[in-house]
Amino acid sequence: MEKPLQKKWFVILNPHAGSGRGKKDQAEILKRLTKVDFHYELAVSEFPKHIIQLTIDAIDKGFRKLIIAGGDGSLNEVVNGIFKQTVCPPEEITVGMIPVGTGNDWIKTFGIPNYYKEAIKVLKQEKVMRQDVGRIIFAEDDVKKTCYFANMAGFGFDAMVAEKTNRLKNKGRTGITLYLQALGSSFLNYQTAKTHVTIDGQEIDELIFSVSIGIGKYNGGGMMQAPEAVPDNGLFQVSIIRKIGLFGILRNLAGLYSGKYVNDYRVSTFQAKNISISSAHNIAGEADGETLGDNKFEIDIFSQKLSVIYNPERYLKEN
Repeated sequence: MEKPLQKKWFVILNPHAGSGRGKKDQAEILKRLTKVDFHYELAVSEFPKHIIQLTIDAIDKGFRKLIIAGGDGSLNEVVNGIFKQTVCPPEEITVGMIPVGTGNDWIKTFGIPNYYKEAIKVLKQEKVMRQDVGRIIFAEDDVKKTCYFANMAGFGFDAMVAEKTNRLKNKGRTGITLYLQALGSSFLNYQTAKTHVTIDGQEIDELIFSVSIGIGKYNGGGMMQAPEAVPDNGLFQVSIIRKIGLFGILRNLAGLYSGKYVNDYRVSTFQAKNISISSAHNIAGEADGETLGDNKFEIDIFSQKLSVIYNPERYLKEN
């Protein structure tokens, strides 16, 4: 029997987001929601991947409007819950975000302010657009898995940086220096591998430093790795960096934040719907900062399948 639809919002708060900022600021966030007459039911996540199940359960209870108070990883879990539930089509769910995370990269493309009061004001206006969603099929310990992402996926060096960033976050580190430390540490340990990449049928078989696949423009705490990405055009922006060396990385560091690194002769960009990545060596993967995978990935796009609250005045504008 189909359950009646809820008029209230379902708020999921990640207390671990922003290295514990979610827990510290919980009372303030809820007070601000109540102050502007949000009627909601609250759930607090308790362990990694818990948000996926909380999302599935909320949709099963009749909720169709969700707010995530967390970071990019928290939003990623909401998206995976939406696409794994079987109660209704994904686009019938509306998702809004109160940024609490360390990097908060998804909000930069969609014009959501990085302050509670202003972000909640955008939520209250409830301007909704449908963005694309990426799907990754991969193997982990010889088990086939599927995950979804709403912002960006990275393979090779990008994924190693994400893994080291998550380790530093778990130790309580925050801020932009977190990403720069992860970047430097990763470079000292990373080996460029011969990688086979197929992009809408076009094959590349070279020494690849990294592959970035963007729906949104930013990752890694503000790096504009997909400067031409448009989240609702049904296409990924794919950026491939070939073997580049330490001097090449240092020379392009500012360009990673401005998007101008794509002008380097060792960088190629594409617009594509289907990408496959494989290597004889282990190649790491990440989606919205969450690490995954082994050495083979299949990535495709679902056009305009996720309804999100955005700020039309700041959408796609540089921060």
